[in-house]
Amino acid sequence: MKQERTLSIEGKEYTLLISDEPQALLEAKASGRAVLGCLDTGNGEGASRDFQGIPYVVPSMEDVTEELLELILRRYLGLPWLIDETERLYIREFVKEDAENIPEEEYGKEEEIFRDPDKLEVYIKNQYGFYEYGTWAVLKKSPSLLIGMAGASNPNLPETALQALPTLPDDLCWLELGYHIFKPYRKNGYATEAAKAILSYSHEVLSARLCAWIEAKNKASCALAESLGMEVVKVISDQTATGWPGACLLYAEKMQ
Repeated sequence: MKQERTLSIEGKEYTLLISDEPQALLEAKASGRAVLGCLDTGNGEGASRDFQGIPYVVPSMEDVTEELLELILRRYLGLPWLIDETERLYIREFVKEDAENIPEEEYGKEEEIFRDPDKLEVYIKNQYGFYEYGTWAVLKKSPSLLIGMAGASNPNLPETALQALPTLPDDLCWLELGYHIFKPYRKNGYATEAAKAILSYSHEVLSARLCAWIEAKNKASCALAESLGMEVVKVISDQTATGWPGACLLYAEKMQ
């Protein structure tokens, strides 16, 4: 089975090949085309085939949505995926050009990857292309400005903190919420607005629940976590374990 699908992205039309034939997909990919593998088209013959080298494969044609096709084409074209749009913000994947728009006063350790165009390009390819999540750009709508970064990532926590996370059903996972609004744009509620959008995206798209690792003295971040329905599940004061002076709090979403 071979099926051509055409989508319009940012005013241009692009065609993608869907097939249950690995060789046809590999040939199309080698010629520079976007492709999607399908394990089973209804005749039951595709499930045992080897789709190695095909970046996206779905169980059946029922799983092919317009949203998935757009995502595949954006990955192929190197265009960012829009995570969410809120009242005042766009939250989208970073693009290489964003590295030039991080204010110099924000040049801290956590921005190192994002302020170097070459490092950012590698991050975009490896992080988004593999995980489909990570740290995203937070943009103010009017005027259009990069005002910070926020996202969800694999928890980078001390072992004792990891062990304190509540057990989730097998179809869910824990991701760690992170955010950094640049200094000129703080105290405007942007962090909360972005975090709420990321919480919803994590639930609806990533099948994840969020945790957050916060210094106890950071009262604003603690209040934000609590506004998202999180509660403290672990307090760690060992600087050797946390890397931070003073107590650190592990927040996690409350389990219903």
